[in-house]
Amino acid sequence: MEQNYLIFVGLALAATVVFFVGFFLWKNSSKKTKELEKGRDSDPLTEIITESPVAEKVPVETREPETSVEAPEITSEPPVEQLSEQTAAEVQEPKKLSDALSNTRQSFFGRIKGMFSGKPTIASDELEEIEEILYTSDLGPKTVQLLLAAVEDQLKAEGTSGLEALRDALKKKMLEVFEALPEETAKSDIQGLETIQMQPEGPTVWMIVGVNGAGKTTTIGKLAGKLAQEGKKVLLAAGDTFRAAAGEQLKVWTDRAQVEIFSPPDVKDPSAVAFDALQKAKARGFDVVIVDTAGRLHTQKNLMEELKKMKRVMKKVMEDAPHETLLVLDANSGQNALIQANEFHGALGVSGVVLTKMDGTAKGGVALGVAHELQIPVKLIGIGEGLADLRSFEANEYVDSII
Repeated sequence: MEQNYLIFVGLALAATVVFFVGFFLWKNSSKKTKELEKGRDSDPLTEIITESPVAEKVPVETREPETSVEAPEITSEPPVEQLSEQTAAEVQEPKKLSDALSNTRQSFFGRIKGMFSGKPTIASDELEEIEEILYTSDLGPKTVQLLLAAVEDQLKAEGTSGLEALRDALKKKMLEVFEALPEETAKSDIQGLETIQMQPEGPTVWMIVGVNGAGKTTTIGKLAGKLAQEGKKVLLAAGDTFRAAAGEQLKVWTDRAQVEIFSPPDVKDPSAVAFDALQKAKARGFDVVIVDTAGRLHTQKNLMEELKKMKRVMKKVMEDAPHETLLVLDANSGQNALIQANEFHGALGVSGVVLTKMDGTAKGGVALGVAHELQIPVKLIGIGEGLADLRSFEANEYVDSII
């Protein structure tokens, strides 16, 4: 009996120990499971891996660590935005002048052609209508009288005139206007800039002037780009110290063309900028110096005097500088462009005109007025956004495009 009692007690104690050990293990296991679930819920990477469809298909252990991917080599290429603009400007086909001047042709000769609607000839009593067309084509009053005289001569000789005879009379007189201009001797061999003077030795200096909004900065940038494409060493002198953003705008173009800019931060005198830029160009063997100037109205006499001073100062460094003083005119200005040209030419002795925004304008006849009334050659024209759309002016091509 006593032996049975001891056996029973031993079994009870063993059961109790097993119970408590089992309970302890279960409790500990439950706690760890909760901690694990809590940690998994708070781990965003685990959540992405478990919930992402891609993660389910690609086991985590098969992915390469991020550190095994080498960073791409950094190159000196321009930013994407800059590169796309540069590439677009260089790759696109240049516009045809006849297409760019279609509005001018329609406004000018298109209206004359309309006079022949339904009849083969016009008579001398219709001369007033032709005169009105000429006066409203932004040719300038002297140029209108010159062309009107050519039409009168044609009508007097024949009594009447057909369209082609009238066209030939106008075309002949227009070409005579351009042929009367003095011919340049030291021309450039740069494609698209054949009408611009280049010196055989030493830096060539171009001074660019014009009113705000005419396209002066864009013209400078395109000039620099064309020169750089031909392997010329170019220095842009930031002489527009009057406008705070001018240097930054010019810097965009110099970066795009990959040419050097001279813009000393503490120099506010544009004449000093021009002087130092020419000295630097001589010392370091630059081929071309393009001197930017502050855009200003031709009526601002004090600012025009500042331009005169810049020219005088440049001559102290190089006696024959600047070799070109180019006036940038917006072709859309029409008669106002002739007024601007007259004022700038009187103050500076402009050597040539750059007519911008010729594409789309109906006032492209201003080129003829500049040549005849001011005896200033149109050297370059801008007919689009591309680099190739800044090009040399050719009189025959121009006349054929508007008449």
